[in-house]
Amino acid sequence: MSTPLQIEQYLTLALEAAYRIGQKPVALEVVESVLAADIDALEATLTRYGYGARDLAELLNVRPAEIRSFLHGQLTPGRTQELHGQLLAAGLPV
Repeated sequence: MSTPLQIEQYLTLALEAAYRIGQKPVALEVVESVLAADIDALEATLTRYGYGARDLAELLNVRPAEIRSFLHGQLTPGRTQELHGQLLAAGLPV
């Protein structure tokens, strides 16, 4: 899910990039070059809802380093599933 503010930001970035290279109209390649590859990743989604690693750590009563590992897919499958379940139980969009 993208917010209107994110869409506006990406459109601005694409227009600025096209202007810098003198491209008119803006080609698809320019737009793709400014889009974040992980726009719909879990970390990006939670950040859009106002939850950073520190906030999530406090909510789940774990260390921020463990949350960062969770968000980057570096935890064991069992622990990942456990934290995912806790986030769901807390009503977060995961």
